Amino acid sequence: MLDPVSAVAFEVQAAKGVFALLLGSGVSRAAKIPTGWDITLDLVRQMAVLKDEDAGADPAGWYSATFGKTPDYSELLDRLATTPALRQQVIRPYIEPSDGERARGEKLPTSAHRAIASLMAKGYVRVVLTTNFDQLLEQALADLGIKATVISSADHVTGAVPLIHAGPVIVKLHGDYLDTRIRNTTGELSAYEPALDALLDRVLDEFGLIVCGWSGEWDIALKAAIDRAPSRRYPMIWAARGEPGAAAKALIERRLARIVPIDGADGFFDVLAQRVQAIEALRQPHPLSADIAVAMMKDYLPEPRHQIRLQDLVNAEFCRVLERLDQPQFVIGEWSPQAFADHVMQYQAALDSFLPLAYTAGLWCNEQQTQQWVDIVIALARRRRNASGPTPLVDLRAFPASQVLYAFGLGAVIGRRPQLIGLLAGKVIDIDDKGEGSFALGDRLNVIALIRDGGADRFKLLPAYKDKRLPGSELMADVLRPLAKRELRDSEAFDAAFARLELALALGYAERVAGDQGRFWAPPARVAFDGTLLEAILREWHADYGAKGLQCEPCVMAALSKAPRFDALHEHLTRVSFSF
Repeated sequence: MLDPVSAVAFEVQAAKGVFALLLGSGVSRAAKIPTGWDITLDLVRQMAVLKDEDAGADPAGWYSATFGKTPDYSELLDRLATTPALRQQVIRPYIEPSDGERARGEKLPTSAHRAIASLMAKGYVRVVLTTNFDQLLEQALADLGIKATVISSADHVTGAVPLIHAGPVIVKLHGDYLDTRIRNTTGELSAYEPALDALLDRVLDEFGLIVCGWSGEWDIALKAAIDRAPSRRYPMIWAARGEPGAAAKALIERRLARIVPIDGADGFFDVLAQRVQAIEALRQPHPLSADIAVAMMKDYLPEPRHQIRLQDLVNAEFCRVLERLDQPQFVIGEWSPQAFADHVMQYQAALDSFLPLAYTAGLWCNEQQTQQWVDIVIALARRRRNASGPTPLVDLRAFPASQVLYAFGLGAVIGRRPQLIGLLAGKVIDIDDKGEGSFALGDRLNVIALIRDGGADRFKLLPAYKDKRLPGSELMADVLRPLAKRELRDSEAFDAAFARLELALALGYAERVAGDQGRFWAPPARVAFDGTLLEAILREWHADYGAKGLQCEPCVMAALSKAPRFDALHEHLTRVSFSF
């Protein structure tokens, strides 16, 4: 289960150009841009000063009492400045930054504007509806070398290029600050001109909608347009800071909109753009689909004359994995539960097309061909060397190695090649990593022992696994399950195969780490919570060991050099089952 912003990012990336944005004053609030009503009230204060009066704390009330009507932006400008040029001079200071404001970064495009501009530049967002009359989004686009089509009045609609051909389009529903026809009052917001209404109807019918920074309280015509939009083919997403107001809630209920809680527009759009970019990088067109690569691999594996081609195929695909893992989104930053969850998701995506090859290799390759996979897992495991940052994020750099080891191991279990698991999991490497020294790959990359952070199972931070007793083990099972769907037709068969792999890793870990000191610990496994399956596997292994000794299946899988501790493992796992 993804967090809400990641879910939106996947939808935006998958349905490129399908979503339009509806932006309200909340998006420009961080830039210190006043709303149209704020400007109107300030103009009222100036008019009161000209009349040698004080508008007090309620400028609108003073105006109504003095003139017998509600303040009107256009009328006020006409009274205070008699020509268009003068009117622009009155308005500019409200919107355009002074030298001091510019130095403080005020009235300039914020990270939200720049993130939206990047989404528009890449075609993920084609249309923006906004009640704001500043030009911050246009400036952010201009900084990227892009000139948007801006529609700020009914006149512009008539001469506008059709949306499908227009490129980035900004529809300024309340007008532009340089145009005195800006809408502010209740009367002005109660209806749009027919041409603008028709354009709005088309956008709301043909696009999904992401709403941010808009309260829905005062814009009567806009609310009516959203209500009358007939289409529900694409979703409506409402990014809300805090509890939506009554008007917003009513729209959300009527349109079956999805609420996404946010801390602010800047953070929401910045993270959204980053995650869309990350998903885009991981989904770059691939020269070989996973199915084609697996088919080629199956042709090469049994034929000695194709061994060079086999090596080249696997190495080429592995190089693409390394290119993905070198993307900026994998740089370790500050610790947060969300950063951990994001990295897990990105590592899974980076290995998505490579794990089927590892699984197929486990199914069919011989001992000589296994060496290439040993080298691959070692290379991935060593990516955490010299890394710095929060321990869970540094340790997580070995998660791709763990996924490959488990995928290969599952294939070997199903293909009845237990010795291949021993070759891989029992491989001891010496790594200069903060004094760790040597370790067996199967021990260091066991998903239960992967994150060494005071015993905390950080995989509980993933929303879908927060209530799981062994979240790391459950996550790995979910990663591997799709790989074995051709060989294993039901969940029980998969559970049995995965249990054999986890028990072999646990047994090998216990024998190597515990040594002869009498202490016993092994990473727990999902099978600890299925007593019937656990008993059946251990009974079978006992019998196999009695017949074959150290050549039995579990010994070969775990690469043991002495008698395995079946009884101790069983007792340990039984205790584990009662400790969660």
